[in-house]
Amino acid sequence: MSKSILLIGKPHSSKTVFLSQFYSRLQKKKSNLKLYKTVDDLSPIFAARESLSAGEEPQTTPAEKSVKFYLPIQFSEKQVDLRCPEYGGEQVLSIVENRELNKEWKTSINESNSWILFIRLNSVNKSLDISDITFSEQHKKSTEKTQPIIEDKISDQSFFIELLQIILHSKGYDYHLINKKVKLTIVLTCWDEMNTEEKPYDVLKSKLPLLLNFVESNWNSELLKIIGLSAQGFPLDTPENKEKYLIEGPEEFGYLVLADGTQTNDITQLIEEAL
Repeated sequence: MSKSILLIGKPHSSKTVFLSQFYSRLQKKKSNLKLYKTVDDLSPIFAARESLSAGEEPQTTPAEKSVKFYLPIQFSEKQVDLRCPEYGGEQVLSIVENRELNKEWKTSINESNSWILFIRLNSVNKSLDISDITFSEQHKKSTEKTQPIIEDKISDQSFFIELLQIILHSKGYDYHLINKKVKLTIVLTCWDEMNTEEKPYDVLKSKLPLLLNFVESNWNSELLKIIGLSAQGFPLDTPENKEKYLIEGPEEFGYLVLADGTQTNDITQLIEEAL
């Protein structure tokens, strides 16, 4: 029986890099998982694979590019479909901006029983957020001296809450009950940028406490996981790091920090955790 996992991420969330590295490990048989049939179209991750193989940082998917992508995964006796209805992260921005889902997103949400949300904490914006500060005339005056107030722009913390609310609504979630049907895995990407020994849960709590409160209020604890991910392992900003990728291959790098704080070099375990 086939299961569907829905991957969700904003631009620069590292979702593209993860899928490229994930597929490379499947190809090299460096995973407990395997493909149960040939992938029909690798074009969504082609550019990322080419960049990583050359020791270069992958670029984000162009905003105008719209493609379907999925990986047919075999896990023990189970078949799991990893689906990305729209690979460009701008599609996720549009969902919150317009408060609506297109037909493909609605279908993918309805068919999926596990969602993976990629968040790059080092790139979240800190727009005015009532969870951080009370807006007052004094704050307004001090803000006007340094920079203009940007109207109608929510913080990333509020963005992710609204995004999850929209997706839950499409799924037909009853807010009077704790979610016991759909699993949510929050992945804190580019973990090597964090320079911390804390567990992913504690990092999310310190960075986006309102988001953590929302998911804990709406998900059964057994269906909620928070994991750290470094899909590349380190930035490709030095000749030495680029040479490592060129010599050893991109599939040799990357790691996960699991909920209990332990680290594993098998990034494909993320999908096992999401199951």
